[in-house]
Amino acid sequence: MKKILFVLFILLAACGFVAAQEEEGLGLSVGVELGLGDVADKAVFEATPQLAYERSFLDGVFDVAAEIDYTFSFEDETPQELFAEEDVGYNLFLNDTSTLTFNLHNENNFSTAPDFEATGDGSIFEPSVAYGLALDAGEFAFVLGFPIGYHPEATFGVYATAGFVFPFGLGVEATANLGISPEVEYVETNFLLSYAIENLFTTELGVDVDGEFKIYTISPYLEWYFGSLTVWAGVDFGNIGGEASVTVEPYIGVKYSF
Repeated sequence: MKKILFVLFILLAACGFVAAQEEEGLGLSVGVELGLGDVADKAVFEATPQLAYERSFLDGVFDVAAEIDYTFSFEDETPQELFAEEDVGYNLFLNDTSTLTFNLHNENNFSTAPDFEATGDGSIFEPSVAYGLALDAGEFAFVLGFPIGYHPEATFGVYATAGFVFPFGLGVEATANLGISPEVEYVETNFLLSYAIENLFTTELGVDVDGEFKIYTISPYLEWYFGSLTVWAGVDFGNIGGEASVTVEPYIGVKYSF
């Protein structure tokens, strides 16, 4: 589960960190995430091996990332899911403090067993444009994205994200999501509060609210860094305020970067 959102990546680019990362390693990482499903209902052990690649080229002008996850749920018939995402970004450095980023993102989420079918968000292609600005008081970023669903059904939407990271590592972020097709509706609001110390840890508190501001998901998350090794843990508290019971889905993970 990738918790660091795209806007924070833009903020790092504005600070000039992306070009520096190009010199560190091959950009490959392998890991595994372990979960227990919804422990408030029925705990089901899940294992998700992960393979990822992330690298910048031409002094940070081009960014390329890809990840593939395969989840095994150890219950009757052993359900399995495949998640893959690809990301390509072009950074236009306007001056020493401003960066304009054009990004193409694609993701696919399928159940592969016992039946092959789209699951989760299915398949989505998402172009976006972002502006990052480094100030004495911190780094600001604004992202405008256009998610286009193409399987199992055609959908179209737009979102806007604004974020700010202070020099001491505190970050705040808010995203508004609007559905355009098949019908116009306000879909969701996302909030993210984060704090990071470089090369040590990142902690986050995410809050997702439905379009009617009635149902919440709260997601605390913590990620530690030990050189090339990264360890993380988190839990998603879902359906808060909904008619059904609150869901509780904890997980832990580890990965090694080359």
